[in-house]
Amino acid sequence: MTLFSHTAKLLKPGNEPSNDVEQSVSQALLDLEANSDLSSALRGLYFVGAEECVIRDDKVAVVIHIPFPQQKIYHKIQGRLVRELEKKLSGKHVIFLAKRRILSKPTRHSRNLSKQKRPRSRTLTAVHESILDDLVFPAEIAGKRKRVKLDGSQQIKVHLEKAAQINTETKLDTFMAVYKKLTGKDVVFEYVD
Repeated sequence: MTLFSHTAKLLKPGNEPSNDVEQSVSQALLDLEANSDLSSALRGLYFVGAEECVIRDDKVAVVIHIPFPQQKIYHKIQGRLVRELEKKLSGKHVIFLAKRRILSKPTRHSRNLSKQKRPRSRTLTAVHESILDDLVFPAEIAGKRKRVKLDGSQQIKVHLEKAAQINTETKLDTFMAVYKKLTGKDVVFEYVD
C-alpha cells in the first residue's frame, strides 16, 4: 500500500501552501477513501480549498471549495459524505461549494482582451444565486423575496421546501453566516408547504 501525503486530495493553483483546515479535510477524505463504503466514489475527486467560518462562539463551519466540473459527482454522495466528514471533523458543520469566478462588468475602458461577451453564469448575481443553491443543496429553494428596508439595507428571504426541514433545520444559522461571509448579503431562511 502506498502512503499519500496529507495534501493528496487538495489541488491548489500554483505552489500556494495549504492551511491547517485544508490539511485536516484532506486527511479526512483520504481516510474515508481508504476505509469506507464511499471509497470508489471518492477516487479521483479532489478539492481546491477549505476555510473555517465562525457561526457563534461555540460553533464553527468548514466550507470546502470543490471544482465546478466535479460538482455533480459530489452531489451524488454529498449526504453521506457530509455526515462522515462531520464525524471526522469533531462535529463542525461541513458545506461544499463549487468554485466559481466572477468576471467584472465590461466598460468602455476595460481591457477585455478576449473580446467575448461575458457569460451570464459569471455575473455577480448569478454567482451569488449559485452559492445560495450550493449552500442548501439537499434542500430545494421554493422561492425568494428581497426586502428593502427604509434605511436602504436589503434582506433576502429564502423559502425552502418543507420536505428538507429534517436535514437542514439545525444548519440554518450556519447557512446564514456562511452566505453573509462570502457575499456580504443578509439572508433569512423559512420553510413553506
